[in-house]
Amino acid sequence: MTRSLYRTSDRFTCHLLNDMHDFWEGNLPEELRLSQEQFEKLWSLHPDDYHTIWMPTGPVKTPRWQQAYGNDYVYTGRTNKALPIPAILRPFLEWSREHVCDALVGILVNWYDGRLGHYIGKHRDSTKNMVHGAPIVTISFGEERIFRLRPWKGTAGTQRDFPATDGAVFVMPYETNLAWTHEVPKSARCTGRRISVTLRAFNGSAKS
Repeated sequence: MTRSLYRTSDRFTCHLLNDMHDFWEGNLPEELRLSQEQFEKLWSLHPDDYHTIWMPTGPVKTPRWQQAYGNDYVYTGRTNKALPIPAILRPFLEWSREHVCDALVGILVNWYDGRLGHYIGKHRDSTKNMVHGAPIVTISFGEERIFRLRPWKGTAGTQRDFPATDGAVFVMPYETNLAWTHEVPKSARCTGRRISVTLRAFNGSAKS
């Protein structure tokens, strides 16, 4: 049985989205915040090319850089092939396993450059090969952006916005991901850089 600790931890605040789904918000401890030098080091890891996904209209380049670590991530008709987890990301995996869910093994990093108009559209995360019931954890670094939730096939005006500040930690329960989309909207006001580190639990072995 996968242990999820965040529901009983004073590190996180619970936001009720409706009578069935919730969303949890917290912050990294100070000792895990990235210095400017560490941010630049992590930023330098972004791929040279954009990842290609398959949409109903055909192949599309993602409007941001992405790379999986530890476990392949299969979504939108393509596989983001994982690299071994670099040392700079290991403390976030260890902390998340201790304070959120001990089954977390895979990491997907997204790099957003506001000057290039980077964003991620509304979507639900693929659950292919994911541990059933395990939450999804997203850690933000750099420029503040909006993390927006909307009911899947819901009515207009029911969105919920959360500020993805430097060091913010969001925990999305498995059931919430199935029922709500999330996105980081495109914004003309955002011209800086943001890195998101998303951790998931997968079945099978990981690339260390």
